[in-house]
Amino acid sequence: MAHLTREVWAIAPRNGSNEGSTGGNEDRPWARWFARSGSLQVEPAEAGEQARRLLDADGLAAALRFNERVLDTLTGDLAGLVDYVTVLDGATTDEVLNTQKLIDNAFARVAAHGVDRFVAWLAELRTQGHPAIAVQALHAYGRIADSDPAAAATSLDSAADRVILIAAAALHRPPEDAARLAIETEHDASIAYAVIHDVLRQRTVPDIARFLRALHLLGATALVNDTVKQFAALSSGRSNLDKALLYVALDATPRLREIALDLLWRTLGAIGDLGRTPGPGQQHDLVAAFWALCPGGRVLEDWFKVRLDGSENAEEAREQVVLLLRGSRGPGRDRLVAALAADATPTNLKRICDTLMDEGSEAEAAMIVRALARSGHIERLGDFLDRWSWAQASGETTRNLLEWVLTPDGPDREPMGSAVVEGIVSHLADAHGKTLGEDLRRQAATLVRLRPPEEIVGLLDRVPSRVGRRGRSAVAADVGWRLAEVLLVYPAPTEERYVAWYADCLAALTAAGFADAVRTSWHHLADEAIDRRGAGPTIAETAHQLRRAASAAGEGHRQELAGTADRLLVRYLDQAQSVTPTDIVGITTRLRLHRYPTASRAEVLRRSVGRWQDRARVVAVVESLVAAGQDEEAEWVRSGSS
Repeated sequence: MAHLTREVWAIAPRNGSNEGSTGGNEDRPWARWFARSGSLQVEPAEAGEQARRLLDADGLAAALRFNERVLDTLTGDLAGLVDYVTVLDGATTDEVLNTQKLIDNAFARVAAHGVDRFVAWLAELRTQGHPAIAVQALHAYGRIADSDPAAAATSLDSAADRVILIAAAALHRPPEDAARLAIETEHDASIAYAVIHDVLRQRTVPDIARFLRALHLLGATALVNDTVKQFAALSSGRSNLDKALLYVALDATPRLREIALDLLWRTLGAIGDLGRTPGPGQQHDLVAAFWALCPGGRVLEDWFKVRLDGSENAEEAREQVVLLLRGSRGPGRDRLVAALAADATPTNLKRICDTLMDEGSEAEAAMIVRALARSGHIERLGDFLDRWSWAQASGETTRNLLEWVLTPDGPDREPMGSAVVEGIVSHLADAHGKTLGEDLRRQAATLVRLRPPEEIVGLLDRVPSRVGRRGRSAVAADVGWRLAEVLLVYPAPTEERYVAWYADCLAALTAAGFADAVRTSWHHLADEAIDRRGAGPTIAETAHQLRRAASAAGEGHRQELAGTADRLLVRYLDQAQSVTPTDIVGITTRLRLHRYPTASRAEVLRRSVGRWQDRARVVAVVESLVAAGQDEEAEWVRSGSS
């Protein structure tokens, strides 16, 4: 049997055996201590040191056997057990791994003797100045599977101890048991709050879903509400990806969908607390989070469909949309924008765009407007623009808005078809937005990139022929200038289809009587092409395509188009200080390949290069043409010079 005192204790071999009496015990005094018959007086602190050395030298299994012998003797001596555990904890000595298992066994041994014994030992730990080990003991008690932490908490005088004990139990038990603990301690608000706080911050989202499900089934509505409120708050430390994951988990159970919707509402409200600064990735991007978790679903889309359909005050929902779009960079944003454009009322869409533009988020506003335009829904587009006509927006805002409407697939893609444009204009003519409709048509006419020639002419024909920059002539000149700009982006011969389109546009404008637009266009093309590398072949190809268009034109316009082709070449080649002999050889070669009329080629060279004032440059051109085997072209240049 063991004999215990306050300062020292004696331990005899269990059942009178001489375990460990052989096998190198001379080198291990703690082993000899067990092997000797009779009793040996050893202080608890020394036993703790021996346990640490045994753990370090022989491993965990041997140390656990030693630990059990010590605990058999010390369980009745709280002060001695404090000394032993304090040394095991190693706060003032070198660290040894796995001592915590020995300490936890000591905690469990004390707890097995009842709550009163455990509470007395906590007091002894604090009396001897070991508050950290006391906290460890509370955590260990909470982790014991067959303990009753709620009952034990009633024996603790300190509110902090009760919170530590119950929170530890909630973290180390199944979520359903944690829910029961929260309910059992609901009368003490600080404990219930601690349970919810630690569960929400330290358990996985699936565990939290089980926790909420258990609270709901047990009828703890107030705790359910508190849990959702804390989880959705910014202070929870949980990412929007976590919140989206919890929503999906709750929404999968029909009876929990109301809780899921409450979570979503609070989460969207918390986004507003972040301010206007977008967050990185899915940590703050709720749109991307829902896209990742349910790419085929419509969580946010359905949420806003109900709230932006005009049946209720949508101010809160509009603010949430603005924040989501500004903070989203993921693939789910396009889907949300498309849903908003299809479901929200024109008034709500206008106010959302207005807020985005006021806050400098034109890109997000453009996404919404272009998504609405892609639908091709003339009535919705007309109503949307009519709202802007009442707002009396600035000129710049109006131009941006109309450009987004007219380029639904982006600025580098084909613009909105003239049939849709005219449909919107007709809708606006019956409302307050007649002037805005005319502006829409004017701006549509100037968006010429890849627009069919007949559409360009049709839109111009419908522009009022008033005087000033808003009249038809001014718009036609702008159209001609923009046609040349589009062509200069794609130098021939790699983009010959653009050259053919350009020639067809000039032919259509000529046939419709827009001579000023045609003149503006080829003047700008010749003048600007000189500064574009490799533009010489573009000029030659354009002249050829204009000749082709002339051959297909009516009798009254055939000669006019052919003359335009020649004048384009002359204007380009007449820039003596910029055109090089190599450029000229490239142009004459391409004209030869296209069998450009000989008389026209001769006249072009005589009237341009042949009249250069710098005779040395003329000679250089002649020499280059001769070297290229183009003696005929060289002679035409000489004849023009003479």
